[in-house]
Parts: sequence; C-alpha cells; structure tokens
Amino acid sequence: MTDYSPGVRQLAHEIGLDAYHVAHAVRFASRNFARVQVTTGISLDQYRRLLTQDRHAIAIIANLAMRHAGRREDAQLLMDIYKAAVGRLPYEPPIHTGVGTVPECHGHPYVQQAVRILTAAGLPPIHTDGVRELRPGFQVVSDDAGDLPGWVFIAPDPGAKTRTGFAGGDLGYLAVMRWAGWGVITERLPGDLYAACHPDHRHHPFPAALTS
Repeated sequence: MTDYSPGVRQLAHEIGLDAYHVAHAVRFASRNFARVQVTTGISLDQYRRLLTQDRHAIAIIANLAMRHAGRREDAQLLMDIYKAAVGRLPYEPPIHTGVGTVPECHGHPYVQQAVRILTAAGLPPIHTDGVRELRPGFQVVSDDAGDLPGWVFIAPDPGAKTRTGFAGGDLGYLAVMRWAGWGVITERLPGDLYAACHPDHRHHPFPAALTS
C-alpha cells in the first residue's frame, strides 16, 4: 500500500478521488508546469499555502487528477468553479433579479458570488418574482438579521439528489462551495439549508459571538 503525503491525501479528499490519481497529477504538473513547484511529498502546510497563495496551481493538479481518473466532465467543472470563484470566467453575464435568489437578496455581493459559482458548476438556479416560483432550482439567501455578514444559506435544487459527479447530490453543493474556497457547515440547518462562509470571513465567521 502506497503511503501518500498528507497534502496529496487532503486534495484527494476535497475532490473525491483516490490519492493515486492526485499523486500522478502532482508528478505530471511538476514536470510540465513551471508554476507548480510541488512534489508528491507535499505537506498539509504546503497544500494550505497553495490554496491561499496560488490556487491556480491546485486547480491544475485537480484538473489533471480528474482526467487521469477518466472523469473529464468533472475535470472541466473544477476549472469552471475555480474561474468563477476568482473572477476569471471569459464572460460573466449579469445575474438578473430573481435568478438564484429572491429579489430582496439580489444586490448582496456574497449572494451574487455564490449564485455565480453554483451556476458555473452547472447547478440550476431558481427563477422567481419574489412571490411565485417560475422555475425550480437552488436558492441562495443572506442572513436577515445581519449578525453573520460573511455567510450565505443555500437551498439545493429539487433534482440534486439524483445528480451524479462532483456536484451531484445534496452534498455536491458543499463540495462546490468548498472547492471555491468558502467555509461550509456540513450539517443541514433548519429549513434544510446549507451554510457557506465567504473566504474573507473564514477566520472570523461569527463576529457577534466572538465579541459578546
């Protein structure tokens, strides 16, 4: 049994692959991409530094690992999510009011970012006029009370459970947001919502609780 390094195992866990595929991708990327200066002995600290300092390198490795595993659609999906998260999509169409969220949350910047990321992952957004559901899909809302400024709350689309692949199933929503660099709470909240914390707030997610 091969003893893979902690960083390789962690990335494999993040994208749902056997560590063998990630180790292969790290070796290939290190030889062929000048920006990827890592080895198969990547430590957890090195992996975390790459996530914060050069996420592009991690995206390359993950893409290659997915391709090595024969999952080409998921390989492209990881790159699309990465590009949406860092604002590198070739074209970002405007999000119209009532798409992916209710009209009163439309202007919230983190809600808009989350809708863009989830849409880039191929997940269907809700279409609503604020009163009626015009087309079913996921819905992202912000914290009504304002006590959790870095958080958004996500209701999965009705067809999530039957979807396969990296973004498949209800937990696919958490996989997508985690891959985009957001913090997540892995348990469902009341109302069957998932919670995701914007990267800017990950080190101070609960300001009211910490200052009270």
